[in-house]
Amino acid sequence: MAAPADATIKNLNGKWVMDSTLSDPSDSILALQGMSWFLRKALPYATVTLYVKEYPDSSDPKVYHIDVDQVITGGITGTKEARTLDWQERDHKDAIFGTVKGRSRFLRARKEDGVARPAVEFCTKAGGEEDARLQKFLRGETLIDGSASQGFEIDAVGDEFGEGEGLFLQNFVDNEESKWTAEQIWGFEIINGERRHTRRVAVTKNGKVEIARLVYSYEGPVE
Repeated sequence: MAAPADATIKNLNGKWVMDSTLSDPSDSILALQGMSWFLRKALPYATVTLYVKEYPDSSDPKVYHIDVDQVITGGITGTKEARTLDWQERDHKDAIFGTVKGRSRFLRARKEDGVARPAVEFCTKAGGEEDARLQKFLRGETLIDGSASQGFEIDAVGDEFGEGEGLFLQNFVDNEESKWTAEQIWGFEIINGERRHTRRVAVTKNGKVEIARLVYSYEGPVE
């Protein structure tokens, strides 16, 4: 289902189901992150649902929290995430990916060549041409095959977060033990004529980079 008009990066409250038919294949990304072959082959047949609660901090309304309860069918253990969007590094123990250090923040967009793109200072460093490839993808300039992309929608929110347009979310995770990093940009895109919540992901390990766009269907409020 398309995202409702009031769903924005400031308001992701609700149930979101990953649309496997519209999302890019994620097997190569999950392999870099150390997920077992068995789980990777089982995931395409499972339903991944995110129960999301987003709210401002009680003491600082410019700092938001996003709590996510991930439920996966087929007996696969999901995860619980509690993100604080202040760009401070925090430890997180994940049932699937182990112990990681992560940080998240809101971003605004700026116009380049007449097109507004997320104004990102990237954390992922793969080296050489790979950096350019993953940065164009994360900013919404290209699709996974390198072809041009329409890019992210610019919603009329986020003026309280400073200069720019719209609002996006940047997340960066580092697994020091397994030596991989993952960087994500969250937003909304028009896909097949419908407004969908998307998360563009780049994972790197030992100089190798894998990318994917994950597309989500809105399934209503959390009861």
